[in-house]
Amino acid sequence: MPSKSLRFCNHNGCTELISSRYCEKHDKEFQEKQKEKLAYYDKNRGSAQERGYDWRWQKYSKRFLKQPGNQICKLHFQGCTLIANCVDHIEPHNGSHDPMFWEPTNHQAACIHCNSVKGHRKIVGTYDMMGEMEKWEPETKR
Repeated sequence: MPSKSLRFCNHNGCTELISSRYCEKHDKEFQEKQKEKLAYYDKNRGSAQERGYDWRWQKYSKRFLKQPGNQICKLHFQGCTLIANCVDHIEPHNGSHDPMFWEPTNHQAACIHCNSVKGHRKIVGTYDMMGEMEKWEPETKR
């Protein structure tokens, strides 16, 4: 089986030939920077309540998940639990004051795993009861 071709480390100015993204030295630096970015994001993100997921959203999402066809996760990424237990926004919104936050056509049933994997991207998944993916439209972050 052919091995991956060697290329230069992605770190600016590094001449180390490797088969992955960064050499061993710069990979550690990259991982640390990623952790710092994530910590900063989480610190400034705001609580679920502050982002608009209040008692009204809790009530709405419970009602949405009880509707026929909304018990199965529509995304079905690798590691999916299949049972929908949260409502995902197809098109990312800008808080509870954004009309897209409450738009029912912008909602799909998802398991917590798939909703986390999806992140802040537009992905419409229609995973049917027979276990087949009917539609999957990934888009990049806005």
